[in-house]
Amino acid sequence: MPPWLSVINSYQNIESSLNSSRWVQLATVCQDNTPRVRTVVFRGWSDSYEMKILTDKRSNKFSELENNKNAEICWFFTKSLCQFRLSGTSSIDFGEDTIYHWNQLDTHSRSMWGWPSPGKKYYSNKNSKTVTNENTEILENFCLLKIRMSQVDQLILGKQLHFRRHWIFRDHWVEERINP
Repeated sequence: MPPWLSVINSYQNIESSLNSSRWVQLATVCQDNTPRVRTVVFRGWSDSYEMKILTDKRSNKFSELENNKNAEICWFFTKSLCQFRLSGTSSIDFGEDTIYHWNQLDTHSRSMWGWPSPGKKYYSNKNSKTVTNENTEILENFCLLKIRMSQVDQLILGKQLHFRRHWIFRDHWVEERINP
């Protein structure tokens, strides 16, 4: 297990009663080489310690990560005033883990992958009903994104002194204290 993971897990445990403890900000690089950041939901760690996030194949983040697999996560724990920046490369899972996460969703959550394309213009149709997927079959737009970390940075915001360290992977994880 990477040494930084137990540190993150301890902050998750401290703040587990807050819904926001599962919200992370995902940064990608757009096709025009500009950054894009959005809030996504942390879905756990893979057996090889990759961060798991659900996404829609029609979303901008999916096409951005197809074009440039580099990504960064910013995870701020509000009660603890602790921030983690996790940098790495993304991959798409097509295996059993994807099926597992699909099966964990309720009917309403599954239906989101059948909605109109994310980021496109919204058209109100009062006569239409929300598409629901009663079927257990995975919708083609559903995707499990995994991010393999190569660097993790921790910053603890103290009232007077801040504490900062990072871990970098070079054949093994190396920890180093750095200036805030």
